[in-house]
Amino acid sequence: MNSKVVSIIFLILFCSMGLSCVLPYPNFYSSNYVSANDQQIINDKKEEETLIVDSPYDKVEVLSFDWFDFMDVHFKKYTTVRVIDIKSQREYFVQRLGGYNHADVQTIDKENTKIFKEIYGGEWSWVRRPVWVEIDGQFFAGSTNGMPHGFSLIDNGEGGHTCIHFLNSKTHGTKRVDEAHQECVDYAYKNKALLIEYLKNQTQMK
Repeated sequence: MNSKVVSIIFLILFCSMGLSCVLPYPNFYSSNYVSANDQQIINDKKEEETLIVDSPYDKVEVLSFDWFDFMDVHFKKYTTVRVIDIKSQREYFVQRLGGYNHADVQTIDKENTKIFKEIYGGEWSWVRRPVWVEIDGQFFAGSTNGMPHGFSLIDNGEGGHTCIHFLNSKTHGTKRVDEAHQECVDYAYKNKALLIEYLKNQTQMK
């Protein structure tokens, strides 16, 4: 072989080895290649995401509308609604009996009267308690007392009816806004998080 050709071959080999030391190692993998370590990180992330449950209760709202502008029409006479007592985390059902300045309500049966009275420690009382009232699937901030008075139309063992107040409702006697009731309405309105927690717990118990 011609010595000149051999020299050229050695020169090419020498230059190739030199460039291989200077230039980065070529990537023979596809652009979609993921290292084992990166893949583990991705897997862990996906596993964490599967633990996050998109609960419908996260979108629950506590509404507070003026009694005379909206609630008196929305909460119609003889409508049965669910009442959730915030502090005891118990619920019962009542029917609107009437009332103009606020809602006069009666428990729907003796079992619900029993629950209502237990919430008050077994003794009827005029003490106001913050509640959420579910009407047509929506939750409204309200306040109730626990003293049956007047009349009722259901043989429920309650011996009368009680009152549920909403934003700006008034008493029938003084025809003035009751501050204690409004404080409870405000408490119910501001504690949406407690309602969401309650609804989630109810779902888990079923």
